[in-house]
Order: sequence, then structure tokens, then C-alpha cells
Amino acid sequence: MQVVGIVASPRKQMNTDTLVQRILDGCESSGVSVAKIYLNDLEIRPCQSCRVQDGSGCVYRDGMEQVYEVFEEADGLVLGTPVYYNTVSSQMKLMIDRSYCLAKAVTSASGERVYETAVGKKKKGIVVSVGGSGSNPQCVLPVFRIWSPEVNLEIVDSVLATRAQLGRPPMESVELLEEAFSKGEKFARSL
Repeated sequence: MQVVGIVASPRKQMNTDTLVQRILDGCESSGVSVAKIYLNDLEIRPCQSCRVQDGSGCVYRDGMEQVYEVFEEADGLVLGTPVYYNTVSSQMKLMIDRSYCLAKAVTSASGERVYETAVGKKKKGIVVSVGGSGSNPQCVLPVFRIWSPEVNLEIVDSVLATRAQLGRPPMESVELLEEAFSKGEKFARSL
């Protein structure tokens, strides 16, 4: 079993990264292998809307190749993003947009055009959303719910926090760090 954290914050070892790591620590303590990817470290081109949706993948060969591999091999994903303007960070949005090629356009029995995932491996996921001054860290969840079928992912849990709600940075909240670790343990057992 392997769980991969995908961190979409440009700030390593800060709030989003720390909460993703605590979930991974919980998974690891339950005997699951863990790894982490920082999207900001990958050279990923933006989607150019080439409209290729045959499940063969993207026409570009760049840092997304590493992410596509994770989508096919991981048993679980921990998706961490800061909240920027009531949505995911640009790093996360770039990854999501570049997943467009993973949906195959097929014609249903009724003649309707529908989309199926080209990702073979079914996996589970936890969303980590960290806001600063806002009070709505759950605002990112609809984005993940729309995107997750394209990568054969079931979102099963979340850790949502803001500095404004906690009165201190999330990475300094002992209770939140314990909650993240516990959710990691539970997540590992569910795989």
C-alpha cells in the first residue's frame, strides 16, 4: 500500500505541507508506505485545450508525467492546498486542468457523449485545505468533487482549517496536528 501526498502550496514546511505530512505520518505509523510531491517543484505547462480525450494522456511530456504515474500506482492521495480567492492554489488548479486528458469521451447506449476515467486504479483521498484570514476552508471541496472521477478517486475525508478560526497558524495547533495524524491512521486502515 502506498499513500502519496500532493502539496500545492509554494511554501514548504508551513501550514498546508505540515498538515499533509501529519496525515502521512499517521498512515506510515499504520504500516503504509508514504511519499510526497511538491507541485511547485515540477515544471508543468498549462493545459492548451487540445481537446484530446481518448485516454492516451497529455500531448506534453513534463512534470505531470510523475503525477500521472502516481494516479495509476497510489492506493491513496492526500491533496493539500492553501485557499486562494475561495478556491485551490494555482499549482493545484494546474494539476487538475492537466488531468483533462485522463477522461475518455465515449458514446453511451442512448447515443449521449459521456466521459469515463482512463485511470485504471481506484484510490481514496483526503483533502487538506488551509486558509489564512477567511472562514471558509471547505470552499475547495466542490472543485475536488468535480475533478476526482477523472482520476478514479473517491474523496473520503478532509482536514479543513483557517488561521482566523483557530486564532493561530494551523501548524501550531496541537489539536489539529493530532486530528490530522489520527485521520492518517484511519485512512491507512480504510485502504
